[in-house]
Amino acid sequence: MRIQHLGIVVSDVDETLAAFGLDRSAIAETVHDPIQQNDLHFIHLPDNNCWLELVEPKSDTASTATFARKFGMGLHHLGFDSADLDQSEALHADRPGAFTLGRYHIEVRSFGGRIRTLFVAIKGLILEYVKVDD
Repeated sequence: MRIQHLGIVVSDVDETLAAFGLDRSAIAETVHDPIQQNDLHFIHLPDNNCWLELVEPKSDTASTATFARKFGMGLHHLGFDSADLDQSEALHADRPGAFTLGRYHIEVRSFGGRIRTLFVAIKGLILEYVKVDD
C-alpha cells in the first residue's frame, strides 16, 4: 500500500505553507470541493514522491470546519492509492470501530484527472483511498 498524500486541514494556508518552508508558488493546483465546502491545495513533494493536500474549509458547515476551529492546522487523514474502492472498503468491513465516512467524485489533475475517493474512520484515524477513473 502506497501513501499518495497527507491531508492537512488548515485555517490559514499561508501560515501552514510557512511552517513547511514553502510559499504559494509551491501549490500545483487548487480545487474547490462544493460538496464538502473545502478548497483543496495540492503540493507535490518530489523527494518523497508524495503530495500534501491542504484542506481549507470555506464555510462554517464545511466537512473540516470543526477540525480547523479546534486545531488551526493538523494532520487530518492519510491518502492511499487504490485500484478498487470496494476492495479497500472491504478491508475494514469487520474491523471493530471502523466505519465509512463517505465516497466522493472530483476532478484533480494533480492526482491524474477524475478521481473517486473513499473515506474510512478507524478509532479516530481517517484513511482516504483514491482511485483514478478509467
